[in-house]
Amino acid sequence: MSEPYTIKMPQLSDTMTEGVVVSWEKNVGDKVERGDVVAQVETDKAIMDVEVFREGYLSGPLAPVDSTVPVGEPIAYLVATPEEVLPADADHAPGSGVPVSPAGKPETETATASAAETPAAGGGSEAEAPADAYVIKMPQLSDTMTEGVLVSWEKAVGDKVERGDVVAQVETDKAVMDVEVFREGYLSGPLVPEDATVPVGEPIGYLVDSPDKVIDTTRTTAPKAEAEKPAEKAKPVPAGTQKPKTHVPAMPPGATPAPRPKHANATPYARQLAGAHGIDLNSITGSGPGGLIVAADVLNSEVQKTATKRIYQVPGEGRPMTPMEKAVAHNMEYSLSMPLFHVTVHVGIDALKAASKAKGFSLTVTLAKAAALAIQKHPVVNAVYQHEDRIVEREQVDVGIAVETEGMGLVVPVLRDVVNRGVAELAADWKDLVDRARARRLKPEEYSNPTFTISNMGMLGVSQFDAIPSPGTSAIFAIATVGPQGMPVTMTADHRIINGADAAKFLNTFRDLVENPAWLDGAPTATAAAPKAAKFDFTLPEGDWDYDVVVIGGGPGGEDCARDLVEHGFKVAMINDSPLPGGECLWRGCIPSKAWRAAADRIRDRAHDKLLGIKGTDKPKLDWQQLEKHRREVLETRGKMALNTDKGVKIDVIQGFASFVDDHHVFIDTGANITDPFTRPQPGDGKKGRTVSFAVAVIATGAPPFVPPIPGAQKGLESGGVLTSDTVWNLPDVPKRLGVIGGGAIGVEMAQIFQDFGTKVLLLEGQDRILAEVEPEVAKQLTAILDADPRLTIETSARVTGIQGEPGAMKLTYEGADGKKHTFSCDYVLMATGKRPVLEPLKLDQAGVAVENGVIQADERCRTSVPHIFAVGDVIGGLMLAH
Repeated sequence: MSEPYTIKMPQLSDTMTEGVVVSWEKNVGDKVERGDVVAQVETDKAIMDVEVFREGYLSGPLAPVDSTVPVGEPIAYLVATPEEVLPADADHAPGSGVPVSPAGKPETETATASAAETPAAGGGSEAEAPADAYVIKMPQLSDTMTEGVLVSWEKAVGDKVERGDVVAQVETDKAVMDVEVFREGYLSGPLVPEDATVPVGEPIGYLVDSPDKVIDTTRTTAPKAEAEKPAEKAKPVPAGTQKPKTHVPAMPPGATPAPRPKHANATPYARQLAGAHGIDLNSITGSGPGGLIVAADVLNSEVQKTATKRIYQVPGEGRPMTPMEKAVAHNMEYSLSMPLFHVTVHVGIDALKAASKAKGFSLTVTLAKAAALAIQKHPVVNAVYQHEDRIVEREQVDVGIAVETEGMGLVVPVLRDVVNRGVAELAADWKDLVDRARARRLKPEEYSNPTFTISNMGMLGVSQFDAIPSPGTSAIFAIATVGPQGMPVTMTADHRIINGADAAKFLNTFRDLVENPAWLDGAPTATAAAPKAAKFDFTLPEGDWDYDVVVIGGGPGGEDCARDLVEHGFKVAMINDSPLPGGECLWRGCIPSKAWRAAADRIRDRAHDKLLGIKGTDKPKLDWQQLEKHRREVLETRGKMALNTDKGVKIDVIQGFASFVDDHHVFIDTGANITDPFTRPQPGDGKKGRTVSFAVAVIATGAPPFVPPIPGAQKGLESGGVLTSDTVWNLPDVPKRLGVIGGGAIGVEMAQIFQDFGTKVLLLEGQDRILAEVEPEVAKQLTAILDADPRLTIETSARVTGIQGEPGAMKLTYEGADGKKHTFSCDYVLMATGKRPVLEPLKLDQAGVAVENGVIQADERCRTSVPHIFAVGDVIGGLMLAH
């Protein structure tokens, strides 16, 4: 018997030290192929797949669902034969009589109130966590986050929660962010109250599987981090058992990892922690598999325990620091470990100020550009010290600029790649960053890891000050108020990297660039050059609108547009006729056809197996019902995820049909709303709905299939014998014979799919070749390949003269290239004759939007004849393909 292969808990992120088994995607005894997903695990960041790259049969013992398993510990096994398979609850590994530790039970956490706390409503002590509940924990939303403030609950106790729903908003040290869950259930108490501070990893709420298990209570206090005690040496724990929580100290963004230890291995997160705290990994004994040093080893090391700060107890009762205040305090403590020195110069600012004003640029941005250009000439300023005794030399200059936010302290948004980007582009980018910083909507990557920083207090009447470089940088500018000698600029630098002479030369170069801003002369003005200004080079029409932008249509064009607009701070409504977004691509185009295509590819591949010496696989059988079940599950899952994402980013998704009342109002007809996303909806009678106002509108309603006036085609549509790309998905089984009219992308794809399914297919095209939109040589080669299979016949230069019959017994008559009449008997006829927009229900004339040749007239920037109404996708013609 061969040695079994151990499937271990993988390390799926730098910060991951353990994972929770969410589900098993394979059953004990199932055959596993290379690349198969066998399980899903929850990390500290997300739910991710566990793939294996061996073949075998899944064997127990398995770590049970909801159990917590350290990284590197076994969760299951692969064996070579079915006879070697052990049950999921086996007490020993395959091929060994050595017992294994029993898998732990699902992690449950309860929170109780202390005697001094106010009891929950109804008397008694604080309510305990519901039994068998899924714990919603405070997530770690950035590398520096150790706790968060519960800002708001987006779901109420008892609400149904779907996978991907946003249940709460939390305040981190830098931003307000959403808390999503990737389980289904009902939200249950005890909930952490709003404004409570909760350590990362502690419970904030619970999910239960039925409404009758819901506990309608709120904690009177947030979970408190346990008082720190001298930690014992970490010991290995059995797979699947609950591990005690370890307090993780805050760590600055960009903390440089410690060198790899000489005689052992260490996880990336352990190296990062050790580097941030100046701990030598060679002094630590690892508790992980094979002596692997994990984060807990670093935190529990004697070096860490003895590296305590002397604390001065200040009299009086202090208030808790906000997350941002704590982040600044921790970063400054790290920064003060640098050997710093200061150099000051006075800079004449008048020339740069005048040039910036003439171009319409912020002086802040032009100063950042001047600093970056100076760094380009003195790259040592862009380098940084790495523990221990290494220097990281960085080519890209990323400038962080401190911004004061009302009531929220300092935030440092980062302008990326400042040397290589134009000033106009930087100016537009900076305005967007500042607006979102003050709204607490910056993403972590937008305020992390600058290579140089500027702090400007010139507007506050400060004659001179020193700033402290943030971790991951070697220098910072402190810019004070302009005086008789000019603008004081003080550089604080890390003496491990930058010498005094380096600093002086760099400052002199910066002063020359500011006092002689000829480099700015060639820059276009802000309104002429910035890409973001080019996108939004008009002001929203003034008015008291319900929405800044209304997007009509929830397909690829409309949904992407709505998401991008929300990201730029606009209030957006997306009106979609279906209960779920996705449009043609998801429900009737790209995605469903690729599900069929995947099955067809596997059938096609089996035909070549015997050429490679593989026997017994050349007669695959298609289970149509299983394929259709899989296809529908894929579409519905994607549709629900898309809807949850849209709502999560604060798009107001409205189901209904939109029609223009005038150029600033649409009526949303909800009278014919349906719940089935697989059916193309039809407009209602206009008696039920509401009117909303907008500053700007985007039309993205797509285009349904077009059926030309072929005799008998309309009757066939009504009977179901004639199919389109809307209705082909309703087939009860694989047809034995199929006629396809149209040799474009849809017709050719469907013809080949059904050919592989075993259907006899006739493909008719009116032009002299298929795929007229591609190069003739490509079409010729593909025609030869397809024609080689006797199940598919391609007729070009054909003219269809009639369609008749009932589903299962259709007749298709046509004239071939030879001028002779032919008849093809088939089960169904598929019309793949293109798509055309249906614009009448939109009532575009009432908004003044021009239409020509059946499509909306739009310029190269998708603007219609009405300047504040845009149109994208199929409604403006062109190649009607989403990808």
